[in-house]
Amino acid sequence: MNHFDEMTALLYLEKQLDADHAQEVSTHAATCSECRELIRALEMEGVWLRQALDAEDEAIPARLAEAPERGSVPWGWITTLGLSAGGAYTFWSGIIEPWQAQAAQSGFTQGNLLTMLFFSGAFWKGWDAMRSLMEFLAMGTLTVLVTWLLRRHWHRLTTFAVAMGVLLFALALPAPTRAAETKHGDPNYTLPAGEVVHTDLMVFGERAQIDGDVDGDLITWAQVVIVNGHVKGDILAFAQQLHVNGTVDGNVRVFAESVDIDGPVGRNLMTWSKELNLDQKGSVGGSVTFGGNDVSVSSKVGGDVLGMAHSVNLASAIARDVTLRCDYLTIASNADIKGHTKYEGKRDPEISPRAKVAGTIERVIPKSEPTYETPHYYVHHILLWGIGFVYGLVLLLLMPGLFVDTTEACRKYVPAAGFGLLFFCGTPIAAIIACCTIVGLGIGIVTLVLYGLALYSSTIFVAGWLGEALLGPKVGVGAAIGRLALGLFILHVLRVLPYIGAYTLFASIVWGLGALVMALYKRMRPQLAAAAV
Repeated sequence: MNHFDEMTALLYLEKQLDADHAQEVSTHAATCSECRELIRALEMEGVWLRQALDAEDEAIPARLAEAPERGSVPWGWITTLGLSAGGAYTFWSGIIEPWQAQAAQSGFTQGNLLTMLFFSGAFWKGWDAMRSLMEFLAMGTLTVLVTWLLRRHWHRLTTFAVAMGVLLFALALPAPTRAAETKHGDPNYTLPAGEVVHTDLMVFGERAQIDGDVDGDLITWAQVVIVNGHVKGDILAFAQQLHVNGTVDGNVRVFAESVDIDGPVGRNLMTWSKELNLDQKGSVGGSVTFGGNDVSVSSKVGGDVLGMAHSVNLASAIARDVTLRCDYLTIASNADIKGHTKYEGKRDPEISPRAKVAGTIERVIPKSEPTYETPHYYVHHILLWGIGFVYGLVLLLLMPGLFVDTTEACRKYVPAAGFGLLFFCGTPIAAIIACCTIVGLGIGIVTLVLYGLALYSSTIFVAGWLGEALLGPKVGVGAAIGRLALGLFILHVLRVLPYIGAYTLFASIVWGLGALVMALYKRMRPQLAAAAV
């Protein structure tokens, strides 16, 4: 007998075939793995579809509305809520709150770099119109979504309509426009002394020299940038070398190979560079944040110093705290630190006897191995497991079809690993290349965000496959949740093991990412075929 088609399998599952034909299909499926997989896939799709239709017709699903049995305790839901709360607290206290505190110390109190990059109006004169369009589209999408959710309760939409009308009226108010002056060096650009740019200045070229004044922000893409004039706004520079000899009233944000600050900076300085030199003639009114190789701070700093580098030399007055992570730390004789000093490194810092340190000096020795003997280590991993479980539960309930397809794709070990390794290495490279152009900057950033979500989700799909391999392919939401919980638990146990933990994490990420790519291609293939026709 040849392989039977999907229609025959559907009729067989619905018991619509005659007895002889049904017996023939059952006998063939017992010996043919391909037809058996087809019947199983159609059966699972039927279960998901029935559950989705039932949930659509019910205001509250019956399984949730019915009263619990007397004396029963919903331990599953209590555990899930507890892990959700613990995971949310861990995510906030371990990631968001420290990052927010460091960002505030670095001067990002009113916004962040992306906000300045996209919404200051410096990159594109028509960006305000595009921003208004995006806000209108987002508000329209939200309106449609909320209307769809409340479609059964039209008589309650009066208040909602009034609120939405007020929001749309607020969005319709004219926003202040701000243009930018763009200069392309051929190949060099110079703003002569005595000339004034009354708006933001954007410069491209091999060499940019600013001898005049800029009333707004200065944004440059050049190999060498020299600022001898007065910039009343901020400086955002992507360069090989940056020399600031003039005055900057705002912030300085730099991505360069070497940075020299010989003039006063009114607010904060943030650099990511190989070399950073703050000369004695310069000063920083706010905080200094850096990441690099060799850093020398001889300028007066009015705020905190926060950085990570290979070697750091502090030889100036610092008004607040110092937090460093480096291999070599030198506090010279003319250093005057008013606040607390925290240093993380393997070597003792070299502190001059004549150096003035008002606060305490705290040294933290980095630990190369996890502290398995402390209970906090295991509690932390249990909370991480809870975060992964809740995230996987959301994926399972919101995208059951994609979840099932990706879990099925994990069975194809070699193709999944190959595609996963390819996209693991190629996607960030393509996104970074796109970010180097103004047109592709938004696409590149969105790609990086989706790439991070895909990496985190990949282990969820591998956990689902692992749970299915151990517990069996039972259908239903409850069985899928149990398989997910068991698979995540096994993966977390493997990750905490010494020597093999990192390899297990890398293998699960690559494997799951490849399976996700294969599942997405499977779902997009009909649309691609239709477009080709």
